[in-house]
Amino acid sequence: MGLPKLNSTIHETILPSTGQVVKYRPFLVKEEKILLTAMESEDEKSIVGAVKQILKNCIQGNLNIDELPTFDVEFMFLRLRAKSVGEKITVGLKPFPCAENEGELCKFSTEVEINLEEVQVVKNEKHSSKIMINDDIGIKLKYPDINVLKDRGAKDQSDMEMGMSVIKNCIDMIFTKEETHERGSFTEEELDEFVDSLNSEQFKKVKEFFDTIPKLSHTVEYTCKTCGEEKKTTIEGLSSFFG
Repeated sequence: MGLPKLNSTIHETILPSTGQVVKYRPFLVKEEKILLTAMESEDEKSIVGAVKQILKNCIQGNLNIDELPTFDVEFMFLRLRAKSVGEKITVGLKPFPCAENEGELCKFSTEVEINLEEVQVVKNEKHSSKIMINDDIGIKLKYPDINVLKDRGAKDQSDMEMGMSVIKNCIDMIFTKEETHERGSFTEEELDEFVDSLNSEQFKKVKEFFDTIPKLSHTVEYTCKTCGEEKKTTIEGLSSFFG
């Protein structure tokens, strides 16, 4: 007779980008091993690959992890972490300038408790995926996916090259009043020529899309351990919740 099977509790959450209901189970020992092995390697690509594999293992249904925006990936991983290890974590906030020290940094960091279930993806009201380059030409952008995070650690690219690569990968459509050019209908060479022809003001419009992308964010109110001053700070991004 075989060993008994252990059943995992199934939880639900709402995917920030689409509002889709997603079902998932907590980490098991096998997922913990994947994550610990990647973290011990201290290699960003390995860590991102581990996160991707864990999401694929734990999320129920046919959700394509490779196509999820990075903020969806971070949100889902945080929800998995909350249900697997515990909803509350302690984060050390770095010293901030305080009034009593005339703008100097406080001496000590301050530990605060955060409920991971309260951390949400915050959306900017000015954010739009449709950008008019001029009166006649516009582009539609898609969100960077998890593979962008994985490629970010590439040592053979400068920050500028990586940034340009991300921008080009996210251009989903180029349109005019008369024509629509969807991704796949133009070559990489044509795309390079189009992006290189943007002037600084037009490029600034494109950059604003990335500057205002929805992000994992949580505002914390606390009392400074050094000076006793009441402070409020906002922490953003997945790594910030494991400090």
